[in-house]
Amino acid sequence: MKKVSCRLKGLILAGVCVLALASCGGKKEGNSQETDGTAGGISPAPTGEEGGFSQKLSEDGAVGDGLALKGKAFGELPVVGKEDAVYCNLPENVVNWENTVPLCVDPLYGIMYYVDYGGDFMIHAVYDGQSQTVVELPGKRLFCRGGKLYFLLQSYNKFKIEGALSGNIAEYDPVTGNVSVLSDKVFDSMVVYQDMIYCLQVGQTTDFEENMKIDGTRTWFYFFDSKTFVEHEISGQVEYVLNIYRYGEYFLARTLEPLQEKPNSSRQVGMELRTWDGVRGTVWDGLLTSHEYYVKDDSLHWYSGDSFHIFDMKTGDEQIYSLEKGISNYIVVDGCVYGTANWLFEFENGKTGAWSSMDKRLNHIFEIYTDGEEVYAIAGHYSNDMNPVLRRIQMTEGVKRYSAVEGGMVTEIGFSFVPVAK
Repeated sequence: MKKVSCRLKGLILAGVCVLALASCGGKKEGNSQETDGTAGGISPAPTGEEGGFSQKLSEDGAVGDGLALKGKAFGELPVVGKEDAVYCNLPENVVNWENTVPLCVDPLYGIMYYVDYGGDFMIHAVYDGQSQTVVELPGKRLFCRGGKLYFLLQSYNKFKIEGALSGNIAEYDPVTGNVSVLSDKVFDSMVVYQDMIYCLQVGQTTDFEENMKIDGTRTWFYFFDSKTFVEHEISGQVEYVLNIYRYGEYFLARTLEPLQEKPNSSRQVGMELRTWDGVRGTVWDGLLTSHEYYVKDDSLHWYSGDSFHIFDMKTGDEQIYSLEKGISNYIVVDGCVYGTANWLFEFENGKTGAWSSMDKRLNHIFEIYTDGEEVYAIAGHYSNDMNPVLRRIQMTEGVKRYSAVEGGMVTEIGFSFVPVAK
């Protein structure tokens, strides 16, 4: 796939069907903190057969035998690269809990996994120049660790998954083709790291004030070494809020202090580092980022107001780039900030310009991702009258179009949305 560089070389940057899937899971060992299955999950009792769920629930609630599912078995794979010591997907792809995260590159075997979002929603892979379905299960939030793929099962309100639930964590081994689930717990989102999985459950109702309740969240840590879950519990006065982003062994956290006028409320006064169980590291008083940021090359990256910020976590130095356009979702690739709101920003020359879609059916980007070289988008029609799809972006320089704002013809960058593996 040919990449079009962001370097512009002087050009001014101006129907819902129900599909019953016979899903599977491996044997579960050491899950001493498993739930009792009240959420409708599967029993942790093993079948003795690799690649099969231990039990499944029928439509009338009766428990039956698990059905085995084998994904694509590649056999022995040559190791072509090295994994990051902490991250299991590129950090710029994982800026919040809500995004789909439909693709992930496994640097160990050189496989790019992706969800055919807007198509069959199953797990596909590009390997040795070929694209193929590798797991016939719908999913989201893709991460690669130890040569295996981890993802959340996701029904998308289109599929019925037998033997498991939407929100279970699944594991796929490309060598054997075995697919398993880690437990019967159901999550709304997750982030996988080399040592643990940080998991989110949404919609837990908690007491806030007298006669008031709010929808809260619960977070859990799954540890690969012990194969157990530990709930992240907060008690007493909240001094910090743990975020999903890591820096070495630490998570980034927002430093809080209580408001004198409202003792039960707090405000952010800086950033700090905390381990999963609360041990404090470096503190940056007065450092305030936007809601979405990520860590890359010892630096914090975020957009706030009309500026893009890069904060060096070792030296404390901060670079601020002024942007002329608003931002809703973005990614940084090859020296450019790609904004979903039809604009580009180039760090080298500080220029901001517009892009326009070459396909009127796909004129809006909802989410944006990268494999480190190419840029991908979940794109659709802004009016939402067309289902969004995952596509790779191809850039074309010097596209002319009429602008009512400018009152004439303007030169922009054209975005073509092509199939992921084309």
